[in-house]
Amino acid sequence: MMLFTIRCLMLQLLLLSAAASSSSTDYHGVDEVALVAFMAKISSHSGALASWNRSTSYCSWEGVTCGRRHRWRVVALNLTSQGLAGTISPAISNLTFLRSLNLSYNSLQGEIPPSIGSLGRLRRIDLSFNVLTGVIPSNISRCTGLRVMDISCNVGVQGSIPAEIGSMPSLRFLALANNSITGTIPSSLGNLSRLAVLSLKRNFLEGPIPAGIGNNPFLKWLQLSGNSLSGLLPPSLYNLSSVYYFFVGNNKLHGRLPTDLAKTLPSIQTFAVPNNRFTGPIPPSLTNLSRLQSLHAELNGFNGIVPAELGRLQQLEVLTLEDNILEAKNEEEWEFVHSLTNCSRLQLLNIGANRFSGKLPDPLVNLSINLQWLRIQNNSLSGVIPSDIGNLAGLEMLDFSHNLLTGVIPQSIGKLTRLHQLGLYSNYLSGHLPSSIGNLSSLLQLYGGSNSFEGPIPPSIGNLSKLLGLDFSNSNLTGLIPNKIMELPSISMFLDLSNNMLEGPLPLEVGSLVHLGELFLSGNNLSGEVPDTISNCRVMEILLMDGNSFQGSIPATFRNMAGLTLLNLTNNKLNGSIPGNLAMLTNLQELYLGHNNLSGTIPELLAPSTKMPKL
Repeated sequence: MMLFTIRCLMLQLLLLSAAASSSSTDYHGVDEVALVAFMAKISSHSGALASWNRSTSYCSWEGVTCGRRHRWRVVALNLTSQGLAGTISPAISNLTFLRSLNLSYNSLQGEIPPSIGSLGRLRRIDLSFNVLTGVIPSNISRCTGLRVMDISCNVGVQGSIPAEIGSMPSLRFLALANNSITGTIPSSLGNLSRLAVLSLKRNFLEGPIPAGIGNNPFLKWLQLSGNSLSGLLPPSLYNLSSVYYFFVGNNKLHGRLPTDLAKTLPSIQTFAVPNNRFTGPIPPSLTNLSRLQSLHAELNGFNGIVPAELGRLQQLEVLTLEDNILEAKNEEEWEFVHSLTNCSRLQLLNIGANRFSGKLPDPLVNLSINLQWLRIQNNSLSGVIPSDIGNLAGLEMLDFSHNLLTGVIPQSIGKLTRLHQLGLYSNYLSGHLPSSIGNLSSLLQLYGGSNSFEGPIPPSIGNLSKLLGLDFSNSNLTGLIPNKIMELPSISMFLDLSNNMLEGPLPLEVGSLVHLGELFLSGNNLSGEVPDTISNCRVMEILLMDGNSFQGSIPATFRNMAGLTLLNLTNNKLNGSIPGNLAMLTNLQELYLGHNNLSGTIPELLAPSTKMPKL
C-alpha cells in the first residue's frame, strides 16, 4: 500500500513538472512573439534593436528585462531616447507580466493601442515626447495597479480625459501635459487618493476646476497652466497642506486670493497664478509662507500696495508682479523693496507695468548680489538712477524703460559685466552717454532711445562684441557715427540711430554688418555718398536713410542686397537716375525715393515689382 502511494506521488510530481515545462515553453514563445511583433511596427531606430534577433535569448535584447522569479517573462521594456519611429503594436498587450513600459523621447506615431488595458500587472507607462495621435484609451483604467502614467508632449493626442482614470486607486503620477486634449477635467480625478503629481498643462481644457481635486491628501504638484479653465479656484485647493508646487497660470480664472494663505498652504514653494483675471489685494499673510521660493502673479488685476514684510520670505528667489494695478507713491508704500534686501536668494524681481510712482527707491541697489533680473518698466518712476546701480553685479537683465527718470546714466553701470539686456528706453535721461557702457562685455541688446542725451556716441560701444541689437533713436545725439560700431558683425537684429543730430559720412565699415536685418538712420544730418560697401549687407530687410543729406547717385550695388523688403531714401540730395537693376531685388515690397534730385524715368521693370515708388 505504501509503495503504491509513493508511486502515485512520483507520478503527480512528474505530471506537474511536465506541465510547468510546457507552460514555461508556451510563455517563452508568447513573449518572444510579442516582442518580434513590436519590432515589426518600428520603421527605424538608432541601433537599439540591432540585438533583437533569435540568435540570442530575447531576455538579453537591449531594453528588455525579464523577471527573476519567472525567468522567461518580460517585466520591463525600456527603449527611451532610441530614435524609434513607427507605431506601437497592439501585440504589446501579450507581455502580460509587464510592469514597466518606457518608450519616451522617440518619434512614435499612430494611436495608443487600446489593448494596453490588458496589462494588469503594469505599474509604470511612459509614452511622453513622441508624436502619438488619437485618444487616450479609456480601458487603460483596467491597469488598476498603475502608479505612473505619463502621456505628455504628444501634440496629436486629443479627445477628452477618460473619466475612468479616476477609478485607478494606485495612481500617484498623472501627466497629460502638452497635448491637444479638450473638454473638462473629470471630477472623478478627485477619487485618486494617492495622487502626488497632476500635470495637465498646455491643453485645451475648459470649464471649472473640480473641487474634488482638493481632496487628494498627498498631492504635491498641481500643474493646470495653459488651458482655458474658468471660474473661481475651489476653496478646497487652498487646503492642500501637502502641495509644494501650485500652477494655474494662463487660464481664465477669477476671484480673490484668501486672506489666510499661510495657514492653508504651509508647504508651498511655488505659487503661480499669472495671466488670469484675479483681483483684490495680495494678502499680507503671504509673507508667512516660510518655504516660498517663487511667486508668479503677473498679468492679473491685483491692486493696492505690495505687502511690506516680504523680507520674511528667506527662501524667495522669484517675484513677478508685472502688469497689475499695484501702487506705491511714497516711502512707506515702497517699504517692500527695502524689505526685499533681506532676501539673499532673490534672483528675479519684475514689478513692471503697474502704477508705481515717485522716486526710484534707493534700497534697490542693496538687493541680493544673486539678482539676475530687475524689471521696473512701464511705470511713472521719477528721480535719478541710483549712482550705485553697479552694486547689482549679478544682473543679466535691467529694464527701466518707459518711466519718467531724469539725470545721467551712472558710470557704475559699467560694473554690470554680466548684463545681457539693458532697457532705458523712453525716459528723460540726459547728459553724455558714459564710456563705461563699453565694459558691458556680455550685452546682447541695448535700448537707450527716446531720451534727452547730449554729445556723441561713445566709441567704446564698439567693444560690445556680443551685441545683437542697439537702439539710440530720438535721443539728441551729435557728432559722427563711430567706425567701431559699424565693425560689430555680431549685430543682427537692429541698429537704430534715427532721429538724432548725427553728422558726417556713413562709415565705409557699414559693410561689416553682414548679419544685420534692420538699419535705421532716418532724420539725421548725415552727408556724403552712400558707400558701395553697404551692399555687403545681403540679408538686410529694412534700410531707412531718409531725412538726411546724402549726395551722389544711388549705388548700383544695391542689387546685391537680396533680402531688402523696404528701402527708403526720401528727403536727401541724391541725383542721377534710378538704377534699373533694383528690379533684381525680388523681395522688395516698398521703395521710397521722393524729394531728391533724381532724373529720368522709373525703370520699366521696377514698378511692377514694388509698391508704387514715390519720387
